[in-house]
Amino acid sequence: MKKFLTLIIAALMSLTCVFGLVACDKDNGKETLQIYTNAGFAPYEYVNEYGEVVGVDIDIMQEVGEVLGYNVVINDIEFDQILEEVGKNPLAIGAAGMTKTAERDEIALPSIEYAVSVQYVIVPADAFTDKAPTDKITIEELKSMSKKAIGVQEGTTGDFLVSDAISGTEDDDGNHVKGELEDAGFEKMSYTNAIVASADIGTTLGAVVIDKLPAESICKGNNAIKCFQLDAEPENYVLYFNKEATALKDKVNKVLEKMISGGVIDFYTVKHSGGIVG
Repeated sequence: MKKFLTLIIAALMSLTCVFGLVACDKDNGKETLQIYTNAGFAPYEYVNEYGEVVGVDIDIMQEVGEVLGYNVVINDIEFDQILEEVGKNPLAIGAAGMTKTAERDEIALPSIEYAVSVQYVIVPADAFTDKAPTDKITIEELKSMSKKAIGVQEGTTGDFLVSDAISGTEDDDGNHVKGELEDAGFEKMSYTNAIVASADIGTTLGAVVIDKLPAESICKGNNAIKCFQLDAEPENYVLYFNKEATALKDKVNKVLEKMISGGVIDFYTVKHSGGIVG
């Protein structure tokens, strides 16, 4: 696999030189890509035993930097501040398992979609004993939880999903659409990441809602909790760029396309999730 990755990188470098995407003389100085992430979203970004921020997105961005001839600096910040920082610098990129949404697209440029996920719910081990691990749970079924607080990572899809379920939404005509958990006594509790939130399951929280792979990573080896897929729409992960960085986005997209078709991103996903893919 390492030899395979080396060949892919070599081929990409050749393409970038041919098409004039980067300067081929790397000794002539490199610009720096400032990568903004939130390291509480394993396997996409997390802190390893040496205190380093690592993960699928980090490997992707390091390889992008290598192929395109950039230095890469990783910045670990609050998730809901990432797009704000991206908006300040044309050489900044948000790489944090970020779901493509219309709201985010208004303030930043999305890359091509490089991964697909769904929402999961983490609950105490003694919850939903009538269900198999492969069963899906609807958000409405969380009404059966004895504790009426749901934890989320602030600014994520799970955050928005739980907010809508508790407070309701509006239709196109401005009419209130009742949420599945509205009037059921639930509250949402926001955390910096789902790892911190999961520690409160069974005490403060009845559940945590987060993306599939982070949920599986948190539940792995922890007999006090378990996770189920929520019956919700899939979502697509993208990188986000400064609105002025059209050329950079296009160059990075070319690299992503090669990484996707060559199975490199799948390899990084396996590498950082202990064999979990999908």
